[in-house]
Amino acid sequence: MKFLLGGLCLFGAVALSSCYPWLKHVPNITEDELNQDHSHHRREGFPDRCDGLGFDAVTLDEQGVTYFFRDEFLWRGFRAPAEFINKTWPALPDHIDAAFRIHHKNSPEHHDRMFFFKGNQVWQYSGTKPEGQFLIQDKFHGIPDDLGAAVECPEGECQHDSVLFFKGATTYVFDLSTNTVKERPWTGLHLCSAAMRWIDRYYCFQGSNFTRFHPHTGLVFENYPKDARRYFMRCEGQGHGNRTADPSIHNRCSNRSFDEFNEDGLGRVYAFRGNWYFRIDSKRDGWHAWPIHSAWPSLHGKIDGVFSWNKKMYFIQGSQIYIYKAEAHYTLIEGYPKSITEELGIHGAGVDATFICPGKPVLYVIRGNQVQSINLEQTPRNLGDGFRIGHSHVDGAMCNANGIFIFVGTDYYKYHSTTELAGWKNTPEPHSISADFMSCAQ
Repeated sequence: MKFLLGGLCLFGAVALSSCYPWLKHVPNITEDELNQDHSHHRREGFPDRCDGLGFDAVTLDEQGVTYFFRDEFLWRGFRAPAEFINKTWPALPDHIDAAFRIHHKNSPEHHDRMFFFKGNQVWQYSGTKPEGQFLIQDKFHGIPDDLGAAVECPEGECQHDSVLFFKGATTYVFDLSTNTVKERPWTGLHLCSAAMRWIDRYYCFQGSNFTRFHPHTGLVFENYPKDARRYFMRCEGQGHGNRTADPSIHNRCSNRSFDEFNEDGLGRVYAFRGNWYFRIDSKRDGWHAWPIHSAWPSLHGKIDGVFSWNKKMYFIQGSQIYIYKAEAHYTLIEGYPKSITEELGIHGAGVDATFICPGKPVLYVIRGNQVQSINLEQTPRNLGDGFRIGHSHVDGAMCNANGIFIFVGTDYYKYHSTTELAGWKNTPEPHSISADFMSCAQ
């Protein structure tokens, strides 16, 4: 028998698909379940997910639905009652050891497939369609039989697209780019009975407790373990949620403005509001507001400007700038924060927003309706000549291959280039941030 696991609220409706293909809506039965004020469903004669006995495995499917497995049963999503595994995957055995949804962007025949393990066997599925049964050694050479748990680890969170396999006190890191294995004696993660990646965070479960860990180093975060029944499902007498003085800050659909948006070089897209951030590109797997410092150590409070350049992520707060290495995890570069005057040649009381377009070293700084540029490849750096825009004030800005997005209050405006932004004659039609970026119902 293995142990307990779960997930949190998932994603909603969408538009803007012409700008971001990952914004297309995919039906998800677990959408925002844990935001609803009612307990999970039970079925007489079937096990209860809140009994603390745990799960054998867990995985998300290609639509972001989470499945929990115990013996011959599974739970679909975060509130549905137990049902038989064979109702969804008829060819699977009554009990499985581990499961994961693979991330393998360089191998379309494997990407987003689901893998299930039992003994020395592994089953591959596309959704619920079987694609083969194999020996583990044939599919993942060097990985032992009778696994304890497994979880995918995309590039940017691990060094390359990988899978983490757990057995006893040993973690096996399987690099999908080379099909090689490295053993890691991560003592803080011994005896993981189930593992889960949820919105770029990794969890090892032992009994009804879970521990968050870093997938690149195996380091365990502070203040763990925690009881999974308080975080990953609705159980009677248990509860959890982000609590702030103003709950509209961490409610993505509150129609409150955002401070900034950014897309880094690995395609990770973030929305910042107050002391919190949302991960947008992984929205199919769920929504959750995370504290900023949990991803960017030493960073707290409202963001005035953010941009990514040369494998680094830059944050401007007031008159200071923080620079983080954007590798498997964000690490503050020694000596920072520094003043924006020293780093960028910006004098005065800060900025309203910043953006930089892919492949170019030119940073655009917005203050009021003025936009000025900085060539990041020049030393010393200085604000160059600028231009006026048709917005008296902006909250945030972002540029990527689809254009420039200017965020004002609850709306955004799209421009195809800096030339169009500088030569505006009529302000473009406004669009809803909450509907198109945050998948909120209107």
